[in-house]
Amino acid sequence: MNKFLPFALPIIGALLVYTTGLTQALGAHPWWADKVIWFGLGLGLLLSVILWGLRASRTIRMIGLTVLTIAAFATAYVGKSRFAASYAEDALAGQMWYFGWIATCTFALAILATVAWPTRQRHSPASIPHQ
Repeated sequence: MNKFLPFALPIIGALLVYTTGLTQALGAHPWWADKVIWFGLGLGLLLSVILWGLRASRTIRMIGLTVLTIAAFATAYVGKSRFAASYAEDALAGQMWYFGWIATCTFALAILATVAWPTRQRHSPASIPHQ
């Protein structure tokens, strides 16, 4: 597998989300709907490298990142609803909305990188030749 694919796949995904305006269509504020993608790209790549380095299984990483993506999107959705209901006076709700979107992009793009990371070979001690 190409060693650049874990970095290329999230970049391609971020470009697709950017060009289609998906974040804004799903509820991000028009002023920062594009910015959260690029924040999330950098953080998502860093997170995927850290998780890969921790040698967690791909299944565990995928399940964890999926749960975190759903939780982050729910946080952003609730933040948006509370912010709109307060007529833009609830600062905490605004932060939930903004940082929820950054987290959503981070975890979603980390999923794309995780899909592309090569699996680590695990050898049993019996299969390693003795010297």
